[in-house]
Amino acid sequence: MNRITLCAASVTLALCGSALAAPAVPAIDLYESNNLQFSKIELEMEATSGYKSMVTYHDQADITLKFNQWSGEPGDTYHIYFDGQQVATGPITGTTTTASFSYANGGKYQVIVEACDETGCSQSAPSELVIADTDGSHLDPLAMNIDTNNKTYATDPNTVVGAYFVEWGIYGRDYTVDNIPADNLTHILYGFIPICGPNESVKSVGGNSYTALQTACQGVDDYEVVVHDPWAAFQKSFPQAGHEYSTPIKGNYAMLMALKQRNPELKIIPSIGGWTLSDPFFDFTTKANRDTFVASVKEFLTTWKFYDGVDIDWEFPGGGGAAPDLGDPVNDGPAYVALMSELRAMLDGLQAQTGREYELTSAIGVGYDKLEDVDYAQAAQYMDYIFAMTYDFYGGWNNVLGHQTALYCGSFMLPGQCDGSGVDAQGEPFKGPAYTTDNAIQILLGQGVPASKLVVGAAMYGRGWQGVMPTSLTDPTDPMTGVGNGKLTGTTEQGVWEDGVIDYKGIKANMLGSNNSGINGFEYGYDELAQAPWVWNQSSGELITFDDERSIKAKGAYVRSLGLGGLFAWEIDADNGDILNAMHEGLNSTPPANYPPIAKAGDDQTVTAPVEVTLDGSQSNDRDGEIVSYRWTQISGPSVTLSSESSVLTSFSVSELEQTQVYEFELTVTDDDGSVATDSVLIRVKPQGSEPQNTPPVASVSAPASVSSGDVVVVDASQSMDGDALTYVWSIPTGVDATQSGATLSFIAGDYSQETELMFSVTVDDGELSDSATTIVTVIASGSSTELCDNLWDTTLAYPTPGTQVTWDGGIWQNKWYANPGENPSESGPWGAWERIGDAQCATE
Repeated sequence: MNRITLCAASVTLALCGSALAAPAVPAIDLYESNNLQFSKIELEMEATSGYKSMVTYHDQADITLKFNQWSGEPGDTYHIYFDGQQVATGPITGTTTTASFSYANGGKYQVIVEACDETGCSQSAPSELVIADTDGSHLDPLAMNIDTNNKTYATDPNTVVGAYFVEWGIYGRDYTVDNIPADNLTHILYGFIPICGPNESVKSVGGNSYTALQTACQGVDDYEVVVHDPWAAFQKSFPQAGHEYSTPIKGNYAMLMALKQRNPELKIIPSIGGWTLSDPFFDFTTKANRDTFVASVKEFLTTWKFYDGVDIDWEFPGGGGAAPDLGDPVNDGPAYVALMSELRAMLDGLQAQTGREYELTSAIGVGYDKLEDVDYAQAAQYMDYIFAMTYDFYGGWNNVLGHQTALYCGSFMLPGQCDGSGVDAQGEPFKGPAYTTDNAIQILLGQGVPASKLVVGAAMYGRGWQGVMPTSLTDPTDPMTGVGNGKLTGTTEQGVWEDGVIDYKGIKANMLGSNNSGINGFEYGYDELAQAPWVWNQSSGELITFDDERSIKAKGAYVRSLGLGGLFAWEIDADNGDILNAMHEGLNSTPPANYPPIAKAGDDQTVTAPVEVTLDGSQSNDRDGEIVSYRWTQISGPSVTLSSESSVLTSFSVSELEQTQVYEFELTVTDDDGSVATDSVLIRVKPQGSEPQNTPPVASVSAPASVSSGDVVVVDASQSMDGDALTYVWSIPTGVDATQSGATLSFIAGDYSQETELMFSVTVDDGELSDSATTIVTVIASGSSTELCDNLWDTTLAYPTPGTQVTWDGGIWQNKWYANPGENPSESGPWGAWERIGDAQCATE
């Protein structure tokens, strides 16, 4: 009896043991589960079309997980865990089960599938599951590749240190998000986001920019925002960021998302508009158009969650922008204020929904004529910062010279030009105060804009002219007193991406040199009054106005002295670190208690006796106070009697002379704080008929029109003519190792991969007068072939397949998307379909 009972118990135990075994361990089928890669945003990666058909954002990601249980009992219920938190449950349907559910939060998760029944549960091995979201929560912090010239600073984080990063910088400049020295920035302004609608000004960019915008706006209402270049924004792979073909979000946007993971406090703000994309703003006098725009911006920010607000770059309310026929001085200002109010209300509502803070900023033109059309004090109550574009004051769009980003008025200016109280060279009253940083900030402060909301602009580039010859200067020590002869030209290798504009790092490498004193025929100068530098090549006439370390530090000290919000710069890809470093050093400096005055004794003069000579100190200036005393002292020359020794103007008389006399006078000025400055002037007085009239020399230079690599080339200026002995000053292209022997230069032509023009300039000088001449030597590309390439671009054909390669204009080009017939690769531009990928090794014409 006992034996039977034990046996039955044994059988029961065995059967019970089998029944109590937990379900078979689940195994996630990675292949059928999309390799555990999911996304809350769907992006078209293979083509270009209307923005809304390319971008679809979902509040939740649809997750599908397939798991297998090939042996044992599968169980009856599954549970799915993300990082230990249950996110889904459902019935097990057999040896293979598919779980489908939605999840709202992007990120990287350890996923475990658990199979259960009444006997217990079994868990799969953990695997990594990724849900891509536009806040970048699914990404690792971005690995950086920063120019080592950028230093480390501990600037107050409440001070703005910002810079523009432009969408098209990834092309020719090859400047990508991982190159941004983000540790030294509080703000990145992403340029630019366009508005659909009237955009005729974009056509001035050339290439495919206008066509790309028209494509993006297909199916989009006017006054809504879109992405201008989808390839750059979210389609292009950057291997350094780990982008794969199947990566759900790529391009600049994914890189910026990863940058936010590295620098979470960094503000990344989309800048809407810009010089050529501002046309639709002028229709914002109509509220319905503003309403459409504001709603669109809200949708844009909820789609692209890595952005931290919005920047409005309307150039310019009231007119004066790229479209000369647009602008309403009466109604644009109120429309601008209304737009700021409506955007602030929208951002506050979005903040209540998301718990995030959103900034509202605006980049504004700062000439007096731009500022008078908007009540910025009224607008500022809705805004976090106003980015004052204190640059582009002068440039190659005309031949009027001046400092393009000066802090104060320059020494070249006419009396009354600085404050607008004087008259111009034609006797016409100035219409307003001169374009300077200080004049702009003082106007804005005078309007009532809080100082803490004003951010001063710095230039990471220069603007320049050619043909500024010494003979055109009214002050031989100041090239800004000369006359330009067209926009500066150059190559992209020199940093010239458009005529008249050059990157700071190009100036540094080709004009300034390591010690900032000037190289390659350029001399460096600094206007103490304006706090503005320049480089000038007297031989070639190339003149560039820019910001450098010295002027930027002065701007930083100025910001601190007035309690302003900080500094920002256009644009980060043009800097080698010098300018951004100087921004920090200036902001970390202690402003001087008093700036010393600037003494200006006037230009040296040569006159003929008998004569009454006037000495003029009226160009002397004190930037933070006033000059309270002037004193003239004779330093050398036969003694004369001054009409006054203690006034701005004084004079003396010289009677008939038998020989030339030279007089030197010193002007001492004292400001209201007791600081003193001096300057001197030379007066050369000649007797009547004592010297024959000198005639200027005539420069002439010749050289072979074209040469090949290895040829010995002679550039000859010996045919220059003058009756006096001449000296020769040469301007030699960067990289050319030339030997000078009097009137000639000789060099060996280098090895170039493409046809290269070398420009040589010579200035001949007879000791008093000079003249210049220029010649160009073209070096034929090494290995150039006369055989035509077999894949020449055909103007009559469309190229629909991305990745198609053609040869044209000395280069190999590859299309990024559909290229229309007649879309010239060499004129494609940053938004064009074509991208240059190398040099042609065969003839293209």
